[in-house]
Amino acid sequence: MLKGSWATMKHLALAVFICILSNVSFSQPRISVDKTTIDLGTAYNGATKKARATIKNVGRDTLRILGVSTSCGCTTVKSPKDFLRPGETDIVEVEFNSTGFRGKVEKHLEIQSNDPRNPRVGITLTVDVVEELQPVNSASVVWLGTVPVGKTVEQVIGLKNISGKVITLIGFKSSSPDLSASMLNRTVMPADTIRISIKITPRKNDYISEMLLLETDSNKQSQVPIRVTLLGVTPN
Repeated sequence: MLKGSWATMKHLALAVFICILSNVSFSQPRISVDKTTIDLGTAYNGATKKARATIKNVGRDTLRILGVSTSCGCTTVKSPKDFLRPGETDIVEVEFNSTGFRGKVEKHLEIQSNDPRNPRVGITLTVDVVEELQPVNSASVVWLGTVPVGKTVEQVIGLKNISGKVITLIGFKSSSPDLSASMLNRTVMPADTIRISIKITPRKNDYISEMLLLETDSNKQSQVPIRVTLLGVTPN
């Protein structure tokens, strides 16, 4: 009798322990994301693309969003609320700046939470960056090397019209008054190349990175970004 009672008590204790573990596990927060891959489609160089993903707490306890990080400064995120109650949803908004990229691009963002089973959820962004005026050397950055501070340096770059239509340059914008551009002609026929002279004068001993935006009459790519970089040094 004692032996049978002891066995029954052990079985009951084991059942209670399993039940407690099940309840603890069942009451935990759980994160669910409606998509782990977002295809942003096609973006013209210089344009931004936006997307969103839905987060839901499918657990039985409060889900706390501890942070959202990205793999690149070109991607910005509007984070969801700090916590979600069971059954509650919110949105993560993503914006990708295609400036300076070319071809197939893949970026990543990560959502950290207090979900004990899945504390880090990744989302992959894919986009195909195209352009109508393509640098003849396929370089996304114009590197001018080492330049003495106060000295104006000039370089001619070429852009080929691969759009299949006539494109007219109507002006430019510069991130600095020390960076300017000039061109002999402004109309580029299909498959032709336009030559643009860029000038910049460094004002400090430092790495310098400025942006030149060529404005066009195209409704697909109204601005063509050109990043100009150099190292300013003390004159001899």
